[in-house]
Amino acid sequence: MNFSVYLDDELEQKLNAIAQVEKVSRNSLIKEAVELLIEKREAREWGKEVLDWQGCPEFEQSDNQIL
Repeated sequence: MNFSVYLDDELEQKLNAIAQVEKVSRNSLIKEAVELLIEKREAREWGKEVLDWQGCPEFEQSDNQIL
């Protein structure tokens, strides 16, 4: 998928400098940044396995149990 992103002059200069030093395209750096953002956001979310968990009856406390 292709789309346009507006970067202010300072951000563009920083991106260009990194691309030049690392000898990679700006596009690959932007793709990497988006991947890292998504990875970071997904890490903050509970996984499906955790959300679907129904408990473990043998470990559940009854009201009469003393800890």
